[in-house]
Amino acid sequence: MPHSHPTDEKMQETTDQQLHADQWQDHLAKLTDYTKQLYVDYRQQMGICKDLAAAEWRLSMRSLALTIILIVCFAGGLVLLWAGLLASIGLAIFSLSESIWLSAVSLFTMQILCLIWLWKNIGYISSKIGFDKTITSIRQLLNLNKEE
Repeated sequence: MPHSHPTDEKMQETTDQQLHADQWQDHLAKLTDYTKQLYVDYRQQMGICKDLAAAEWRLSMRSLALTIILIVCFAGGLVLLWAGLLASIGLAIFSLSESIWLSAVSLFTMQILCLIWLWKNIGYISSKIGFDKTITSIRQLLNLNKEE
């Protein structure tokens, strides 16, 4: 069996230390690369959240504008157009039946049906106002969403 010299042992120890230091440097370099990529991905996701918020803002403003238009139609249209139509129908029913009560009940029923239809449409369009997708995206980004 060959006998090892003290210089050979020191040389082997130095080589092992150098190899170990090189491995640590490689690990640190990889960790740095991963951190940089995580930062880039995080910034990209923040940009997507910003774009999503802007898109939802535009859609919400559109829905709000449509809601206001429907409310104006609900108030103004019923006062002007509907009143003329009801007067015509009321006179027609009264001339055929000669019953003021039948005319009144018919006109009241028509008025209620129109109001219900308009109110449902206002409710549907106004439900589109909001930032649901943006809030969900921000919660996922900040890891606040406990569902996943």
